[in-house]
Amino acid sequence: MPPPLLFLSAARIEALAAFRSQDADAVTLHLAVDGGGLYPSTLHQLASDARRDPSMRLLGRDLDRIEKFIASEFVPGPHRMAAVYSCAKRGLFETFALPQPFKSTLTVGESLDLRPLIALGGQYHRFVALLLGPGKARFVELHMGQALELDEMQGDFNSLEGLASVASRAATLARERRYDRLILGAPPALEAAITPLLDPALQKELILEPVLGPERPVEAVLERILHNERQARSVRESVLVHRLLDEARQGGAVTGLEGVVAAVQQGCVARVLVRDGYAKMGRACPKCGHLSVNNRSCPWCFCGTDMVLDLVSELGDKALAAGCELYRIMYDARFDSVCRIGAELKVPLDKPAAASRSRALRGHFAMKDGKPSPLRPR
Repeated sequence: MPPPLLFLSAARIEALAAFRSQDADAVTLHLAVDGGGLYPSTLHQLASDARRDPSMRLLGRDLDRIEKFIASEFVPGPHRMAAVYSCAKRGLFETFALPQPFKSTLTVGESLDLRPLIALGGQYHRFVALLLGPGKARFVELHMGQALELDEMQGDFNSLEGLASVASRAATLARERRYDRLILGAPPALEAAITPLLDPALQKELILEPVLGPERPVEAVLERILHNERQARSVRESVLVHRLLDEARQGGAVTGLEGVVAAVQQGCVARVLVRDGYAKMGRACPKCGHLSVNNRSCPWCFCGTDMVLDLVSELGDKALAAGCELYRIMYDARFDSVCRIGAELKVPLDKPAAASRSRALRGHFAMKDGKPSPLRPR
């Protein structure tokens, strides 16, 4: 049995993406981990619904294993979503932690549902920290809030030969682990001596962290990197929020839940920005899946709609399915006072028509040849 919450290496993600089965028996669980501890009941409801689904009746072993894992092996931590990939028929059962929540789902197919992994892939760098001292060197990989000890070397690293061996190992790990940036924690003299020996590509993306060293516990290394990531994310958030608000004035974005719901379902959106923790009740059509803020009758198929407890989560799932980037705003307070959710459009609207077009996006029909044309969800 694999250990709970495996490290999400680049190779592991690629292997999961390449997984295929001849039958629809690959089960994916994405379970949002809430601070109130309600996620076991969410899983119980998902599993109960799945057992009643004819397409999943032969997957009892997978469902039993998943429920057992969450009940007895999963330990809540700073992560906010558990991801479980299971195919008992082919011996697959892997569990991971994700740093951001998405809609809780339990799905089955010939391949695995990796949309959250893909969505987060562009938002989190993969780092390797080289912690170097006179007689010891450690390599630690860090990604999505997790750390993994990779390698340890002993030797005389005050010598050119010793430093060259460390630099060579760093280049090898860069090829094997496919990390984005190298973090160097070393005394100033060793830092100056090894930097010219590193591969030019590693030198270009080198991050210097002199407070780190070979004796630092892996938890302290992780916390330092997380601190730096939070600062970098805060800067990027400020840029994205400023651009969204500026583009909204120019017709290149829409703000507010109603406008974003319409834009996503009309296929107009490139990126959705949503305030972390934002949730709001809404409506969904049980027949075609169309979402709305408060329509009790579906504007596409005229079926009566059902209430959904978290329209924002449902909308995020639709955005991922449509290939949109979903970016959570965690620090920028300007976003709260303006809209809490907004969307950058794929094609900016003409400025004179921006206001009228934005209102059209909040409507319920896409027009084709002058007639209402319902847009069916995927």
